[in-house]
Amino acid sequence: MEENVTTIELPKKRPTFLTVLCILSFIGSGGGFLYYVYNYFTFENTYTEQLAKFTEVVEMMEDNGSDSGFLYNSAVNKIVELNAMNENLDLITGAFCLFALLSLFGAILMWKLKKNGFYLYTFTNVFALLIPLALIDFNAMLMNTLIGAVFTLLFIIMYAVNLKHMK
Repeated sequence: MEENVTTIELPKKRPTFLTVLCILSFIGSGGGFLYYVYNYFTFENTYTEQLAKFTEVVEMMEDNGSDSGFLYNSAVNKIVELNAMNENLDLITGAFCLFALLSLFGAILMWKLKKNGFYLYTFTNVFALLIPLALIDFNAMLMNTLIGAVFTLLFIIMYAVNLKHMK
Protein backbone atom coordinates (compact mmCIF):
# COMPACT_ATOMS: atom_id res chain seq x y z
CA MET A 1 0.00 0.00 0.00
CA GLU A 2 1.31 3.40 -1.04
CA GLU A 3 1.19 6.21 1.44
CA ASN A 4 0.15 9.67 0.26
CA VAL A 5 1.84 12.38 2.21
CA THR A 6 0.94 15.93 1.58
CA THR A 7 2.87 18.73 3.02
CA ILE A 8 1.22 21.95 3.96
CA GLU A 9 3.42 24.96 3.68
CA LEU A 10 2.63 27.49 6.37
CA PRO A 11 2.70 31.11 5.32
CA LYS A 12 5.89 32.92 6.17
CA LYS A 13 5.75 35.11 9.24
CA ARG A 14 6.65 38.72 8.59
CA PRO A 15 9.57 39.84 10.77
CA THR A 16 8.79 42.58 13.28
CA PHE A 17 11.41 44.89 11.79
CA LEU A 18 9.81 44.62 8.35
CA THR A 19 6.38 45.20 9.87
CA VAL A 20 7.58 48.40 11.53
CA LEU A 21 9.23 49.61 8.31
CA CYS A 22 6.07 48.95 6.31
CA ILE A 23 3.88 50.77 8.84
CA LEU A 24 6.24 53.76 8.73
CA SER A 25 6.08 53.68 4.93
CA PHE A 26 2.28 53.47 5.00
CA ILE A 27 2.20 56.56 7.20
CA GLY A 28 4.83 58.42 5.17
CA SER A 29 3.46 57.61 1.72
CA GLY A 30 -0.21 57.93 2.66
CA GLY A 31 0.43 61.10 4.61
CA GLY A 32 2.53 62.46 1.77
CA PHE A 33 -0.28 61.85 -0.71
CA LEU A 34 -2.78 63.64 1.56
CA TYR A 35 -0.31 66.51 2.08
CA TYR A 36 0.18 67.01 -1.68
CA VAL A 37 -3.57 67.00 -2.31
CA TYR A 38 -4.14 69.48 0.54
CA ASN A 39 -1.24 71.64 -0.66
CA TYR A 40 -2.71 71.71 -4.15
CA PHE A 41 -5.98 73.20 -2.93
CA THR A 42 -4.43 75.66 -0.46
CA PHE A 43 -1.35 76.66 -2.45
CA GLU A 44 -2.69 79.96 -3.80
CA ASN A 45 -3.20 81.44 -0.32
CA THR A 46 0.11 80.22 1.10
CA TYR A 47 1.95 81.19 -2.10
CA THR A 48 0.86 84.83 -1.84
CA GLU A 49 1.67 85.06 1.88
CA GLN A 50 5.05 83.32 1.66
CA LEU A 51 6.13 85.17 -1.47
CA ALA A 52 5.41 88.52 0.21
CA LYS A 53 7.28 87.43 3.36
CA PHE A 54 10.40 86.21 1.58
CA THR A 55 10.44 89.16 -0.83
CA GLU A 56 10.34 91.49 2.17
CA VAL A 57 13.25 89.61 3.80
CA VAL A 58 15.33 89.78 0.61
CA GLU A 59 14.64 93.51 0.15
CA MET A 60 15.49 94.21 3.79
CA MET A 61 18.77 92.29 3.51
CA GLU A 62 19.65 94.11 0.27
CA ASP A 63 18.92 97.46 1.94
CA ASN A 64 21.21 96.51 4.84
CA GLY A 65 23.98 95.47 2.46
CA SER A 66 23.85 91.84 3.53
CA ASP A 67 22.84 90.50 0.15
CA SER A 68 25.10 87.47 0.33
CA GLY A 69 25.49 84.53 2.64
CA PHE A 70 23.40 81.57 3.64
CA LEU A 71 20.28 83.38 4.90
CA TYR A 72 20.05 85.63 1.87
CA ASN A 73 20.57 82.73 -0.55
CA SER A 74 17.99 80.66 1.33
CA ALA A 75 15.39 83.41 1.02
CA VAL A 76 16.13 83.90 -2.70
CA ASN A 77 15.93 80.14 -3.26
CA LYS A 78 12.57 80.06 -1.49
CA ILE A 79 11.25 82.75 -3.85
CA VAL A 80 12.51 80.76 -6.86
CA GLU A 81 10.90 77.61 -5.44
CA LEU A 82 7.55 79.32 -4.81
CA ASN A 83 7.44 80.83 -8.31
CA ALA A 84 8.34 77.51 -9.95
CA MET A 85 5.71 75.72 -7.86
CA ASN A 86 3.13 78.32 -8.87
CA GLU A 87 3.95 77.92 -12.58
CA ASN A 88 3.95 74.09 -12.55
CA LEU A 89 1.56 73.28 -9.71
CA ASP A 90 -0.52 70.71 -11.62
CA LEU A 91 2.49 68.81 -12.95
CA ILE A 92 4.43 68.87 -9.68
CA THR A 93 1.44 67.86 -7.55
CA GLY A 94 0.47 65.13 -9.99
CA ALA A 95 4.00 63.71 -10.02
CA PHE A 96 4.31 63.78 -6.23
CA CYS A 97 0.88 62.15 -5.79
CA LEU A 98 1.71 59.44 -8.32
CA PHE A 99 5.02 58.64 -6.65
CA ALA A 100 3.42 58.66 -3.18
CA LEU A 101 0.81 56.13 -4.34
CA LEU A 102 3.42 53.94 -6.07
CA SER A 103 5.57 54.03 -2.94
CA LEU A 104 2.54 53.04 -0.85
CA PHE A 105 1.78 50.17 -3.25
CA GLY A 106 5.41 49.00 -3.00
CA ALA A 107 5.15 49.01 0.80
CA ILE A 108 1.89 47.03 0.62
CA LEU A 109 3.61 44.42 -1.56
CA MET A 110 6.49 44.18 0.92
CA TRP A 111 3.92 43.81 3.71
CA LYS A 112 2.75 40.75 1.75
CA LEU A 113 6.41 39.63 1.55
CA LYS A 114 6.70 40.23 -2.21
CA LYS A 115 10.16 41.20 -3.52
CA ASN A 116 8.57 43.17 -6.35
CA GLY A 117 7.43 45.64 -3.71
CA PHE A 118 11.04 46.38 -2.80
CA TYR A 119 11.96 47.12 -6.41
CA LEU A 120 8.87 49.29 -6.94
CA TYR A 121 9.50 51.14 -3.67
CA THR A 122 13.18 51.72 -4.51
CA PHE A 123 12.53 52.87 -8.08
CA THR A 124 9.70 55.16 -6.99
CA ASN A 125 11.53 56.81 -4.13
CA VAL A 126 14.75 57.38 -6.06
CA PHE A 127 12.86 59.02 -8.92
CA ALA A 128 10.69 61.00 -6.51
CA LEU A 129 13.89 62.71 -5.33
CA LEU A 130 14.42 64.02 -8.85
CA ILE A 131 11.04 65.78 -9.13
CA PRO A 132 12.01 68.93 -7.24
CA LEU A 133 15.37 69.09 -9.01
CA ALA A 134 13.83 68.73 -12.46
CA LEU A 135 10.53 70.58 -12.10
CA ILE A 136 11.25 73.30 -9.57
CA ASP A 137 14.88 74.42 -9.56
CA PHE A 138 18.06 72.43 -9.12
CA ASN A 139 19.93 74.96 -6.97
CA ALA A 140 16.92 75.97 -4.90
CA MET A 141 15.99 72.39 -4.07
CA LEU A 142 19.39 70.73 -3.75
CA MET A 143 19.64 70.89 0.06
CA ASN A 144 16.07 69.60 0.57
CA THR A 145 16.73 66.79 -1.89
CA LEU A 146 19.96 65.79 -0.15
CA ILE A 147 18.15 65.58 3.19
CA GLY A 148 15.39 63.51 1.61
CA ALA A 149 17.99 61.29 -0.05
CA VAL A 150 19.48 60.37 3.33
CA PHE A 151 16.13 59.10 4.64
CA THR A 152 15.32 57.40 1.35
CA LEU A 153 18.66 55.60 1.34
CA LEU A 154 18.21 54.51 4.97
CA PHE A 155 14.79 53.01 4.25
CA ILE A 156 16.02 51.28 1.10
CA ILE A 157 18.93 49.76 3.05
CA MET A 158 16.63 48.64 5.88
CA TYR A 159 14.22 47.07 3.39
CA ALA A 160 17.13 45.40 1.55
CA VAL A 161 18.17 43.75 4.81
CA ASN A 162 14.71 42.14 4.84
CA LEU A 163 14.80 40.91 1.22
CA LYS A 164 15.69 37.40 2.42
CA HIS A 165 12.20 37.16 3.96
CA MET A 166 10.45 38.06 0.69
CA LYS A 167 9.78 35.89 -2.31
